[in-house]
Amino acid sequence: MKQPYNTTIYNTALYMRLSRDDENYGDSVSIETQRTILQQYAKEQGLHVVGEYVDDGWSGTNFERPDFQRMMDDVEAGKVNCIVTKDLSRFGREHVMMDYYLEFLFPEKRVRYIAVAENEDTEKGLSDFVPFKNLFNEWFAKDTSRKVKAAFKAKFATGQRIGAYAPIGYRKHPEIKNKLIIDEETRWIVEKIFDLAIHGRGAASITRILIAEKVPTPGFINFQRDGTFANIYAGAPEEKSYAWTIAQVKSIMKDETYIGHTIHYRETNISFKNKRRVRKPQSEWVRVENTQEPIISEQVFRQVQEQIANRRRKCKDGTTQIFSGLGRTGRTASLTAIIIVASTGRAHANAPCTISVMMCFMPMSSPVCNTGRGWYSMMKNGS
Repeated sequence: MKQPYNTTIYNTALYMRLSRDDENYGDSVSIETQRTILQQYAKEQGLHVVGEYVDDGWSGTNFERPDFQRMMDDVEAGKVNCIVTKDLSRFGREHVMMDYYLEFLFPEKRVRYIAVAENEDTEKGLSDFVPFKNLFNEWFAKDTSRKVKAAFKAKFATGQRIGAYAPIGYRKHPEIKNKLIIDEETRWIVEKIFDLAIHGRGAASITRILIAEKVPTPGFINFQRDGTFANIYAGAPEEKSYAWTIAQVKSIMKDETYIGHTIHYRETNISFKNKRRVRKPQSEWVRVENTQEPIISEQVFRQVQEQIANRRRKCKDGTTQIFSGLGRTGRTASLTAIIIVASTGRAHANAPCTISVMMCFMPMSSPVCNTGRGWYSMMKNGS
C-alpha cells in the first residue's frame, strides 16, 4: 500500500551487488538474501518495481559495473525514479562518488534512494552519519584489499599458483589446491613451439605454422573441456579454433612456467579504487622456483630467450638493425632482405652497412651484388 505522506508513484529499481571478497561473509550478503530483503520491502511500501539490477563479482569502488550503468541509463531515460539497496555499501564503497550521487545527481534527477538495513531514505532526509558510513565502507574496501594482498603473498611464497585457468600444457591438480600438473594431452603444443623456436623460427613464423597445421588455441581447448569462452567459440567458424596470434606465441616463449618456475607481481592494480592493470618494473617481480614440473629444459628455454634478445638488438642510434638476430641458419632469409634493399637504388642511411653485409653473403657474380657495389662506390665518392 502507498505511503500516506506521499502520493508519488515510484518506479523502483532493486539494485544488488556482490564482490568476490563479500563471498567470505556467507549468506548474509548473498544476492539471494539481498533480493529477498528488497522484494519484501518494496511490497510492504507499495513501490512499483520496474526491474532488478545485479552486479555479481564487482567491487563497490568501481562504478563502471555493467548493471549499475544500465540502471543509471534507465534513470536518465526517466524509467526509474527510485533506487533501493540493502545498505549503502551495496550501492558503492567510494565516498566521493557516493556523495556525488546522494547529494547532487539524485536530487537533480529527483530520484529517491533507500538503504533498507540502515533506514536511510533521501525522501525523509539522510542522517548526518551517512558521510561517516561511506568513509567507513571505503576504509573497509581498502582494508580488505590489503588483507587479500597479504594472503596472496603468503601463498606465493609457498609455491602456490593462483589463477582462473592453467597455462597451456598444464592442468590444475585435482587434489592439491593451487598446484599445477603437466597436461599430457596438450604439452606437445608447448614442446612444438619451443622446438620451432630453437631451430630459428620467430614468433610470427611459428604462429603461421600453428594456424596452417590447425593446432587448437588455449582458449578453444578450455572451451572444449569446460565450456568457458562460449561467447567466443560457440557457433564460431572452424578457423576460430586455431586462430593463434603472435602475442600468444611470444607469451609462451617467454613464460618461465615451462621450466618449472612462477613469476608473480608482473602487473598490479593502480589502487584499491582503480582496478585497471599496469605493468610493474622487472625489478619488482617475484620469482619462485620449482613450483611445478617443467615441460621445457632450462637450456632450451635460455637459448630461445637469447635468440629473442638477438632479434631485438639495437643499434647505437636506437634503430633496429635489419640483420639483427640472423645467424648462419638465417642466411637465406638475409639474402631476400639484401636483394630488396640493394635493388631499390635509393639512398639509405644504413646503405654502407647493408652493402658490406651483402658483399659478404652474396656471390661476387650476382648482378644484384654488382648493382649494390656500384651504388656503394657512388655514395663513397660523393656522387
